[in-house]
Amino acid sequence: MAYSDEALVFSTIPADHQVRLEDRVSYLYLEKASIRQDKTGVVAYAATEDQQLTRRIQLPVSGLAVLMLGPGTSISAAAATSCARAGTTILFTGGGGVPAYTHATPLTSSARWAIAQAKLVASETNQRKAAAILYSIQLALEQEDELPSISVMCGLEGQYMKNLYKTLATKHGISGFRRKIDSDDPVNQGLNLSNSILYGCAASACAALGINPALGVIHRGDARSLLFDIADLYKPTISIPAAFECADEADPLPALRRRMRSAIYRKEILKDMVNVLMRILSPHLPTRTDDRLISGRGEEVAGHTQYGKK
Repeated sequence: MAYSDEALVFSTIPADHQVRLEDRVSYLYLEKASIRQDKTGVVAYAATEDQQLTRRIQLPVSGLAVLMLGPGTSISAAAATSCARAGTTILFTGGGGVPAYTHATPLTSSARWAIAQAKLVASETNQRKAAAILYSIQLALEQEDELPSISVMCGLEGQYMKNLYKTLATKHGISGFRRKIDSDDPVNQGLNLSNSILYGCAASACAALGINPALGVIHRGDARSLLFDIADLYKPTISIPAAFECADEADPLPALRRRMRSAIYRKEILKDMVNVLMRILSPHLPTRTDDRLISGRGEEVAGHTQYGKK
């Protein structure tokens, strides 16, 4: 069937026009359904009781907080992308909606790394010290030496990346190369893919420690700021060279995925990302790690205890 312009506009609502979280339906649970994307948005297809007909249900993902998918469900990549753009969280669950099997949870039961992150980003001085550590790792500067200022290191990083692109382009016989995210040439498309893989690894590292990827050190203002900070450390040695090397392959992107997977495993990138995060956060760890409550005059008392007069 044909769709009107008024109907099609709902498939491309920009982020600043999305429904606020407090105004959304809390959750929708589905099972035995196929979730797909069509011209007007996300839809669910489910068989009727007599299995003779297929029901088509439009899902209001732009006004939905959580979409819970139970047994017998599947979702297409396009539909999942639309949910993400609409700010809808997807949970793959067991029967009846519990438990949630694939909701990412921290690989720690302690909040100490999150507390350390809060202390770090609350202080400009702390952030500058952490930024110096990240720049020194990326630029291979010796920590024992007196490091340049942040502005100088920022300039060094920019020049370093320009020289790297120029060197690799010359090596692989590519003239006039320029980094453009929206370009469709094999190298730029490969860089988009390989860098995205690093961002995903950085997100996993943040999830493992239970910290917020939006609270960056060098990058600020984006919900992925910390992911950019961490991924940038590995672009010069992993994602950028790999994108150039795979550009001449018959099928560049699958080859690049395989190369990235091999490099991440071989060089233990996930482990290293966690270690880097712990390095910049460790100076700000709380002295106590137990469950506790706030008390008077800057003190804390043990948690899970009933206080008050008997």
